[in-house]
Amino acid sequence: MKHFYILSLIALMSVPSFAGNNVPLRRQLAKFAKQKAEAELPGLSSIISSQPEGTLYKDLNHYFEGCYASSDGYIYDYLGDGYVSDIVEDSEGNLYIKNPFGFLNMDAEIWVKATKAADGKYNVELPQAVYDNTGGDDPILYAWRYIKDDSENYATKDAKSQVVSFELRNDSLVKVGDDKAFIGLGAANGYFYGYGDTVCVYNKIKDAAPVPADVSKAVDYKVTYNDATDTSTGKDISVVFEGNEVFFCGLDDTQPDLWFSGTIEGDRLMLKKWQYMGVDRKNTTYALGQPSHMYLYPFGWGYFTDETGNEKFGLYEVESPSLAYDAATKTFSTDELTLAINRGHHYYPFVYYSKPKFVPASAAGVESIEAGAEGVATYTDLAGRRVERPTKGVYVRTVRGKDGKVRTDKMVMAR
Repeated sequence: MKHFYILSLIALMSVPSFAGNNVPLRRQLAKFAKQKAEAELPGLSSIISSQPEGTLYKDLNHYFEGCYASSDGYIYDYLGDGYVSDIVEDSEGNLYIKNPFGFLNMDAEIWVKATKAADGKYNVELPQAVYDNTGGDDPILYAWRYIKDDSENYATKDAKSQVVSFELRNDSLVKVGDDKAFIGLGAANGYFYGYGDTVCVYNKIKDAAPVPADVSKAVDYKVTYNDATDTSTGKDISVVFEGNEVFFCGLDDTQPDLWFSGTIEGDRLMLKKWQYMGVDRKNTTYALGQPSHMYLYPFGWGYFTDETGNEKFGLYEVESPSLAYDAATKTFSTDELTLAINRGHHYYPFVYYSKPKFVPASAAGVESIEAGAEGVATYTDLAGRRVERPTKGVYVRTVRGKDGKVRTDKMVMAR
């Protein structure tokens, strides 16, 4: 089991030392009052560590704007989309929310209860015990209501209210009320551990992931593309033709059974921007290894003219993305697009393919380019964000060899 340890020297120094009879009576009373208050907090037995009984709403999309505690000791703002969460509704209409802290990934399930109120809102009445941290500095971790402020520790436990409310809006459950108030992870004394979401939305995924009617008709293809270092490389994938619909499988490295599709129109294969592909449950590298909703995101990279007429260089949107299609060779290609296998609707690719060309394996010939023995390396920062060209700092390097094996390690870039 993971243990949380308070690393902040300031936090450690803020705890007063009591020495025998020299402690003033009012400080002794304050100490006893604090001990009494902590004794009245929910205990280990109240922690919900597995799915409650009721109606399960599974694999909801969790969008959040919040914060996380980095290994460097600082708390950073963070926006997340495409995270996976569940909600259970019990027989009395109350809700149980899984993963209430968007960026936190633990070795145990974390649930909070939201009680249905007369006004139709769902109130998370805090504090709630959420994690058994036996052996750590704080044996039980709690969900509290915090207020984001300018304090050194990012947020302070709310002294006026310990209720955070949600309401249903169409197919979404949305946090409402004070936009600086949020459910955060903390100790029994209210010390904030650095995880919580000031904006929080849970919603159903409306699009179905594309899957061909007959997977057994899959044909072996090779895709060649430029990697993060602009070096040409390639990999094996599968393609299924069903009339004018074409399905591609194998581009998500960690969940290779996810598909995307396109429609042949003349000499073009028309793609859908932000096409839903399904849930990547096998990811262990990106987004702290959490399951994620994956999308195909085709975009352009290079020089472009913005809406004001200025020329710029970087990522630009392509409203009607497509690949060139050669019907004679059944080859698909593009000199403009990068195809990202992306978590959620904000740029966060798990893997991407720059200027890809899809060729039947039987005809690939010299166009088939395999990765070297060490494979192709991709890099992410400690927050799990993809980095194309690492500069000074600490990064997670992922190398996929031509034998298909994946190796990850941490590396320090000094330049």
